[in-house]
Amino acid sequence: MLKGGEYIFLRLEAMMVVLTVFCATLPFWIDRAPSFLYPVFYAFFVQRIVEFVIVYSRNFILRRGRIYSHSQFQSDQHRGVWLLLMFSLSLLQILMVFASWTRLISFTDTNAFTRPLTGLDSIYFSAVTFLTIGYGDIAPLHSDAKLLMLAEGFLTYFVLVVVINGLSSAHFGARQLADPEEKPQEPK
Repeated sequence: MLKGGEYIFLRLEAMMVVLTVFCATLPFWIDRAPSFLYPVFYAFFVQRIVEFVIVYSRNFILRRGRIYSHSQFQSDQHRGVWLLLMFSLSLLQILMVFASWTRLISFTDTNAFTRPLTGLDSIYFSAVTFLTIGYGDIAPLHSDAKLLMLAEGFLTYFVLVVVINGLSSAHFGARQLADPEEKPQEPK
């Protein structure tokens, strides 16, 4: 998939896989961590979310991302596959970060939600919130839990509107640049 001897993309992939596995396991063991690590967890959660917003804002809103248009890819299709893989891993990390955060809030205050959340409950609740389904079987009761769910809702909006729009325009924009003679068909 890559040309030449640069391994930056392979290192990025390995780092993203390791971070994703860490984030996916965090909701299941965060309650067994010593309480002095909670500020570290909160800092990690905020860092992952801020990095996600900055990376995708920079690349798709400001169009300053050089890594996604890097010449090391053999074709636009390979670049697109890599971009979707990285976006999918980032999205899974964000979903698990919110799940871990809800689990930590539920563990430290059992009345923060309508019921105490297990690791699986927190993943379920985070996914239902992120997908904007909102079954209502679990609901935030305290202000910090409500603020967290509002943040997840705003991030969902960011992903749906900004990132997916950016992904599609980057993909179709690259396709138009590759074939400038192809003119879009006008609706009849």
